[in-house]
Amino acid sequence: MAKGKGKRKGKGNSKKTKTRPLNPTSNCIFPREIISNILSRLPVKTLLQFRSVCKPWRNLISKPNFIDTHFYHSSSLQHIGSPILIHTQHVKSSDHVLSLYNPLESSVVELDNPFPFFFQEMAVVGSCNGIVCLCKPPWGDVITLWNPAMRQSRNVQLSKKKPLMGIYSGVSIGLAYDSQENDFLILSLLGYRKVIKVPDEVEMCSTKSFSWKKLKNEVGFRALGFNCNVIIKGVPYWSAMVEDEYGLREVLVYFDVGRKVFEKLPMPGITMETKAHLVDLEDSLGMLIWAKTDKYNVDVWVMDDENGWSKKCNVGLVVGFDRIIGCLRNGDIVAENENGVLLLFDPVTGFVKTKLCIDNAKSGSSVIFNYLESLVMIRGMMPVKKQTARDKLARENLLKVGINLKVISTDDSRQLDLAV
Repeated sequence: MAKGKGKRKGKGNSKKTKTRPLNPTSNCIFPREIISNILSRLPVKTLLQFRSVCKPWRNLISKPNFIDTHFYHSSSLQHIGSPILIHTQHVKSSDHVLSLYNPLESSVVELDNPFPFFFQEMAVVGSCNGIVCLCKPPWGDVITLWNPAMRQSRNVQLSKKKPLMGIYSGVSIGLAYDSQENDFLILSLLGYRKVIKVPDEVEMCSTKSFSWKKLKNEVGFRALGFNCNVIIKGVPYWSAMVEDEYGLREVLVYFDVGRKVFEKLPMPGITMETKAHLVDLEDSLGMLIWAKTDKYNVDVWVMDDENGWSKKCNVGLVVGFDRIIGCLRNGDIVAENENGVLLLFDPVTGFVKTKLCIDNAKSGSSVIFNYLESLVMIRGMMPVKKQTARDKLARENLLKVGINLKVISTDDSRQLDLAV
């Protein structure tokens, strides 16, 4: 009996005990504050993987304070070269393609965007704190908030206000961020036709309530585009027309996020012989101005809160361009040549630092927007499905047989109408 008991206690018959995975912070020589500081400087893609390391890390990465610190560190790298979001159209199918260029990695990556492929029209409104706003011009009857780094998005419930064809000219969409309330704001400017001299009707939607409310247009402006021209530190700017004691003139209009009102700014010296482009220049409002007949010199203007507009410098480019489409936050000027190749110019030397060629991009279709990745999530966001080759092939097949896609908007749904 004793011998039998000894066998039962032998090594070969003993049960294996399960060991719990060690907490990476339990035996670490670094304090938790140091670990949090290190993690907050990592890319979003890496942090999403690190959420699976342990529960404490998962909780940490999801905390609002950590998300804010992470975005602050991402913003601090913009002097080296901030990423840009590139919107192009496919040369054959005219599908909207969104790509991300990261200067630190010198790479262009096509993104799986949440906008339905069967909508031929799409506009990128802009980006605030890692959230990108997409809309469907000219009526803004599709509005999507999207975090490319988190691969999450949600559609915004539209306002009950219905634009009447023949009376209204279109809707201009803007995106703002209220840092005090940690709230994203969608602005909808409903404009009348030119023959009706009435200012835009303004509505605002908060992502905390996702309900629309009407705002006063005390400036009396009329927006000139289907979306805001630029967003700087959460403030959207539009080029607009006003009629006051000085007559009918073009001005800049911006949304004061704290006071929830619109204000106007003067335009710098622009003539019929020049072209201009509003830009975000080191988190300040800037404008690039060049002569229509001179494709080698660009004047850089900056708006100062106290002194107004002032000319910062003239950049002499060593290579000509077809059109200027913007600049990076650090001042690198982005232009497109006649072949559709994007050129990044050094603002000091005027030399080409980088050439970007987007595969299968339609010439003249490129638009760029400054973008910084973040961990920010908005209530109701859902994962973005990977765009498949089948979807794009279906689009091309429809075009081959001569079928055009029209979208008719209703209050609660979208109706797809196929018309030959």
